[in-house]
Amino acid sequence: MPQATFYTHVADIADFICRLSMRAVEKGARVLVWAETEEEIERIDLDLWRNPPESFLPHSVWQTDAAYPQDVPLALACGSALPRIDSGIVVLNVSEHFWCDAPAAPERVLEIVGESLEDLAAARERFRAYRQQGFTIEHYNMQGKA
Repeated sequence: MPQATFYTHVADIADFICRLSMRAVEKGARVLVWAETEEEIERIDLDLWRNPPESFLPHSVWQTDAAYPQDVPLALACGSALPRIDSGIVVLNVSEHFWCDAPAAPERVLEIVGESLEDLAAARERFRAYRQQGFTIEHYNMQGKA
């Protein structure tokens, strides 16, 4: 059964993306960070080069019309249509897309939610959509933690 994990009340989303990506890769996951725009991908790419300063997480930008990168544990991508991805890839979703609607739903989706009322309202909508599509839901309130 696919799983969606929500991290809500995240104060510093850019930093949290880097830390959560690092943690997932350290646990052996292959991760796709799915963003909204090319500009956001460029910012995340730069953040991953700098954060954390004492280490480096190998990653590449994936153009979704090409083969999925096999030589790095973390790929960054965006687009208007969700791509079909290999089984076993964890999607860290920082876009407005609902991965439960992807051509083939991933086994695991991580959703990062900010602190604003708009972010939290959108998260409730996502929560319902994932649950209706048969995802198991986990929730972590990061208020005061991240």
